[in-house]
Amino acid sequence: MRPSILLTGATGALGSALLPELLSDFDQHDIYCLVRGNSAEDARQRLAAILSNAGLTADSCARVKLLHGDVSAPQLGLAPQAYSEILSSVEQIYHLAASVDFDLPLSVSRQANVDSAIQILDFSRRCRYHSAAQFRLNYVSTAYVCGKRDGLLKESELGLGQEFWNSYEQSKLEAEQLVELAKAQTAITIYRPSQIVGDSGSGKINKFFGFYEFIGLAARGRSDILVADPGMRADMVPLDYVCSAIRHFSRQSAAIGQTYHLVAGLRHSITVDQVVDAVLGVMRAANESVAVARPRIIPLERLETDTTALQLARYNASAQKLLLRTYQPYLAYERDFDCGATQQLLQAAGISIPCMESVIKVTTQYALSFRTRKTRGTTPASVQ
Repeated sequence: MRPSILLTGATGALGSALLPELLSDFDQHDIYCLVRGNSAEDARQRLAAILSNAGLTADSCARVKLLHGDVSAPQLGLAPQAYSEILSSVEQIYHLAASVDFDLPLSVSRQANVDSAIQILDFSRRCRYHSAAQFRLNYVSTAYVCGKRDGLLKESELGLGQEFWNSYEQSKLEAEQLVELAKAQTAITIYRPSQIVGDSGSGKINKFFGFYEFIGLAARGRSDILVADPGMRADMVPLDYVCSAIRHFSRQSAAIGQTYHLVAGLRHSITVDQVVDAVLGVMRAANESVAVARPRIIPLERLETDTTALQLARYNASAQKLLLRTYQPYLAYERDFDCGATQQLLQAAGISIPCMESVIKVTTQYALSFRTRKTRGTTPASVQ
C-alpha cells in the first residue's frame, strides 16, 4: 500500500492548521484523518468544512482520507478491515486530539485524554513501520502538565507530585506519563504548547476559547472589571509557530525521545495590561464611533476591597465570573517555562517567536471580523 500519515484532531484549531502543511511535507502520502461524529456523514461534513476553508487543490484533497472513529475507543473505533489497512500503511502519527474542557469531571477527562493515549500507543506498536527509520509518533501534550508548580518548569520534568488546577491538566499529565514510558520502545517526540492563539500573519484560527472568550465579553461591553494581575505575563503562542515547530522536529532524528516546550516564554510574553491595551486599541480602530471603556484590572485578592458594593454585585452576576471560574489560574501568576534551548534550535531553522503584541492585535482583528461575518451569516462552516 501507499505510505500514509495518521492525524487525530484534524478539526481542532491546531490540527486544521497542520493538515495543509502535512499535505505539503508528505506529497507522496495519503493523510488519514480520524474524526468523531454522530454519524459518518457528520464526520465527513466536519472534515469537508476544514478542507474547504484551507483552500486546498483538488489533488491535495484527494489524498485526505476520512476515518470515522473514536481515538479513545479500542482499535480507534474503526471496523477491523479499516484498522488493519492503516496498520499496514501508516509511517508517521500526529496525535493532536484531546478534550480541552477544563470543567469536566476527572473520569471524563481521562476517557478523552488518557484512553486516547493508550489507544494511540497500542496502534503505534502494531504498525508495520514501527521499527523503520522513518516511523515517528508525534504526541501533542500541554505545557500545563506542570499543574500548580512554580519556579523554572523544565522540559525534562513531568510528575513531581504536583497538584492541578483542573481535570484537563491532570489527565494530560497522566497521558504524557504513559507516552514517556513508551519512548523506550517507540520513536516518540512530545510537544507541549501553552495557550495557542491565531496565526501571527493572518490572525486566523478556527476555534475560539480562552483568550477569545474575554474578547467576546469586551466586544459586547460586558467587561468593566477584569480580575487578573495586571503585571503578569500570560504565555500565549501563535498557531503558526507551533505548527512550524512540530513540522521541523518531526523531521529531525535527534528529536526522537525529546520533549519540547512550544511556548513564548517570559522573555517574549507581554503583560495582562499590555494585552488589554492591544485588544482595546484594535476595537477602537475598528469602530471609532463607539467608545470602548478600559476595564479596571484588579487582582482577585483585592476584588472586595477595591470595588464598591454595586460594582462587586454587578461582577458577581456577570458572564466574566463564570469564565474566570475556568481561567483564573492562568491570570493569577506567571509560569516560567524553560524553553531557551528549544527556541535556539528553532531559530537556527528560521522559526522564531514573533512580537506577541503584534500577534495579539492581528488575532483580535481576525476575531472581531469573524464576529461581524457571523452576525451577517457569512461565517465559514469550519469556524462555526
